[in-house]
Amino acid sequence: SDFLKSSPQDQQDVPGSIESIEKGTAKDKERIARPPTLRDIPKLTKEIVQTDSDKKEEAVAAAKKLYELCDVGHKANREPMVASGKYDVLHPLTLCLLHEGNDEKLHFVCLTLNNLAIPHDNKRVMILERGAKKLIVSFLEPAGPIIGQFSPKTTLRGPRLTPLENPNSLLRILQELTAHAARGTADFRWAFGLLANLSRHSDNALLIGLTGIPRMAIENVSLSKIDASEWKTNSLEDFSLYLLLHLAEATKDGLQGALEVVEPIMRNDSGIQGLKATMICAFLELPWEKFPNYGVIAAGAVSELMGNTFERTGKKRVYNDNDFQLRTAVSAYAALASAAFKADSENNSVVHTKVMALPTSVALLFQIINAIALHWGDDDGDQTFETYHWDIKAGDLAVGAVMSLLPALLEAEDPPRQSMGTQQACAELSKVFVFFSKKTSSIAVKARAAEVAEKLTESASGSALPLLEASYDLWHHGT
Repeated sequence: SDFLKSSPQDQQDVPGSIESIEKGTAKDKERIARPPTLRDIPKLTKEIVQTDSDKKEEAVAAAKKLYELCDVGHKANREPMVASGKYDVLHPLTLCLLHEGNDEKLHFVCLTLNNLAIPHDNKRVMILERGAKKLIVSFLEPAGPIIGQFSPKTTLRGPRLTPLENPNSLLRILQELTAHAARGTADFRWAFGLLANLSRHSDNALLIGLTGIPRMAIENVSLSKIDASEWKTNSLEDFSLYLLLHLAEATKDGLQGALEVVEPIMRNDSGIQGLKATMICAFLELPWEKFPNYGVIAAGAVSELMGNTFERTGKKRVYNDNDFQLRTAVSAYAALASAAFKADSENNSVVHTKVMALPTSVALLFQIINAIALHWGDDDGDQTFETYHWDIKAGDLAVGAVMSLLPALLEAEDPPRQSMGTQQACAELSKVFVFFSKKTSSIAVKARAAEVAEKLTESASGSALPLLEASYDLWHHGT
């Protein structure tokens, strides 16, 4: 997320707090006769790496100016600074991280790298930066569990305690901060921003769920006096709902009362907050009949999100896989499919499952399963940004979703008729699921994929299957 951007001042600043640092930055800006522009980058990157004692102030000033070039008021500069390839910004910044001892300068270097790592196209460039790949990757996905579970030794010779046992672990420090900081402060808000990002990793989410933090996040949402449609990006409510989303995806621990808070948001907001609330409701197993319009709205919204995260595009650039991971989108769709299947099982029908089994959505599931099977393992064990997009767990979840939708997909046409299209669809799709079963490491998913393949093979010689055939045609023509 876009960390450490300016916040309004409504009280005395605490030295060293985010507010005081930002106020200092604002004062420094006022003293600059001309604000920096992209044309200044070559000069600034030379100045920033200076280590001579008489050049210290100049280097710090250069670091501040580079930060100002990509701060919250200059988001448009972030991609040109990295992804355009016109400027060598990453190498000087990472040199400062490796060799700099000046805290003030390091502060602005870290802020700059944080901001530059936000755009998707910049992530690709940063992860492939040869000179500092191992350092840059620490700003991206692989570092999440390491940071979230940081637990320093309390004594030199004593055993290393787990994050939950260690009062000095990052998790316990964040818990103390959220318990005692005033709710209206920037420190409190950005603590939840950090927690929202750390909770994207399921191991972190499981640990957070065992603390008192989820209760605070629920309170942040329930106590808000602002309508969800008016929540700003990176607001306390926005961060808290993201945190609840990631926690609900991983565990139900600590989320008592969450449904009562998020269900009204799902019903009343048609934007990104309503989408997050819909997925939370799906993860927390809200009964199918409680989703608005018989699940039609939820199915369409989450299906669209699956497509956006898979293709890595946004709805008018409102959201993409910088906001949601592919795994989260597929997991929410699978949860909705399971809820529909459960509702149909009670009535011995497929009417609810058909809401989820729209050909466009099912074709997308086929595409995700096939693409992940093809790409997974191509990096030869070397973790790259692509590793985290082609997540085998997302494929596992897509297989589970198809399993839930099978009763609707295998419903025969009435009156029965033979169809070459159905035979081809069953044969081709059966191969896809067999192929995927060989890629996944989950024994349960291997069994599910094999079962889907077997049922498809059995159905190939039967009557026409309109839903399956339409879904296959969309997938086949789209690949």
